[in-house]
Amino acid sequence: MHRTLTQISVLFITTMVAYVAAGQQGIVVPVRAGLEGFSDVVIGLFGTAYALGFVIGCYVVPWSLRRVGHIRTFGVVASIAASSILLHGLLVYPEVWLVLRLGVGFAIAGAAMVIESWLNSYATNDNRGSLFSVYMVVYLVAVTGGQMSLIAFDPAQITMFVVAGMLFSLALLPTSLTRLAAPAPPPRSALNLRVLYRLSPVGAVGALAVGLSNGAFGTLAAVFAQDMGFSTAGIAIFVSLALVAGAVAQWPLGRLSDLIDRRLVIAGGAALGACAAIAMAVWAVPGVRGYVLVAGFGVAAYSLYGLVVAHANDYAKPEDFVAVSGGLLLLFGIGSAIGPLVASVLFDVLSARGLFVFTACVHGLLSAFTLYRIGQRTPAAEKDEFVAFARPTSPGAAALDPRADEAAATQD
Repeated sequence: MHRTLTQISVLFITTMVAYVAAGQQGIVVPVRAGLEGFSDVVIGLFGTAYALGFVIGCYVVPWSLRRVGHIRTFGVVASIAASSILLHGLLVYPEVWLVLRLGVGFAIAGAAMVIESWLNSYATNDNRGSLFSVYMVVYLVAVTGGQMSLIAFDPAQITMFVVAGMLFSLALLPTSLTRLAAPAPPPRSALNLRVLYRLSPVGAVGALAVGLSNGAFGTLAAVFAQDMGFSTAGIAIFVSLALVAGAVAQWPLGRLSDLIDRRLVIAGGAALGACAAIAMAVWAVPGVRGYVLVAGFGVAAYSLYGLVVAHANDYAKPEDFVAVSGGLLLLFGIGSAIGPLVASVLFDVLSARGLFVFTACVHGLLSAFTLYRIGQRTPAAEKDEFVAFARPTSPGAAALDPRADEAAATQD
C-alpha cells in the first residue's frame, strides 16, 4: 500500500492544488458579488450556472477521456478553470460571471473525473478503501484550506482570483510531467432516473433534497454571513465549519446507520437539519453563537449524502453500484441547480435569513417523506457497510469507492 501511495502521490498533489483553488473561488465569488452590489437573485443564478456546468461536465468529459486521454483532458479543463477564474477578476459584470460560473463548474467536474478515474486504475480489492479515504481527506483539507485563505486576502481586490487561477494552472504540472501510465477511459454507465426512484425512493428524493439544500447553502452562506455582519475571517470560518462538522459527523452517523434502519438515521439527520436551520434563521449572529449553530447545521447538511448513497445501494445489485451512484449524483446536481435560485428569491424577499427558511423546509420535507416510506417498505435484508463521503465530487468517485469491489467481482 505504501508503495502504491508513493507511486500515485503525484495525483494527490494535483488534487490538493486544484481543490485549494476550487475552495478559494467558491468562497470569494459570492463575497465579491455582495461587495459589488449584485442582487441576491443574481448571486443565486451564479450557483445555478455552476451546478449546470458541473452536470454538463460529468457527461461531456468522459467523451473527451475516450477521445484524447487523461493528460490532455486534464490540460483542457485546468485551462478552462484557470481562465474562467482569472476573468472573474477582470470582467466584473453579472452577465459575464454567469457564463464564467458555467465554465468553472464544467472544469471542476472534469478535473475530478480525471483524477478519480486515474486513481481508480491503481485501486485493488486490498487498497481501494485506503485510497478512497486518503483522497477524501486530501479533498476536504484542500477545500477547507482554500475557503480559509479568504482571511489572507482582500475580497474587494483581484488578488484571490489571481491566486486561484495560478493554482489551477500549476495543477497541470504534476500530471503533465508524470511518468504514470494513463489509464483506459472509464466505461459508460447509466441508470434511468425513473428506475432509480423505483429502486430507492428515499435515495432518489434524498439526493435531490440534499442538492437543493447544499447548493443553496454553498452559494449563499458567505452572503448570509456578510449580511449578518461577520468579518472577512468570520465568513471563512462560518462557511468552513459547516463542511468540517459534516465530514466529522459522517463516521458515527454512518456506523449507527449500519446497525439500525438507515432511513431512521436519514430522517433524524434531516430533522436535525431543519431544526438547526430554523435556529440559524432566528438566532444566528456573528461570533460563537453563529459558529455553533452553523456547525450543528453542517452536521446534518453535509452528512446526509453519504447516508443516501449507502441506503440506495442497499437495494441495488452489486453490478449496478456505479450506475446508481451516478444517478444519485445527477439528482444532486439538478437539486444544486434549482436550490440556489429558489433560495435567492427567498433571500431577497425575507432578508438573508430566508436562506435558512428554505433549507429548513427542504430538510423538513425530506424527514417527513423518509418517515412515510419507512411505513411503506421493510428495511433491506442485507446492507452495504457505510463509507464516508465528504460530498459528491464526480461519477469517478463511485468507481473509487471500496463498495465497488463487489461490483467488479460480480462483473468478472
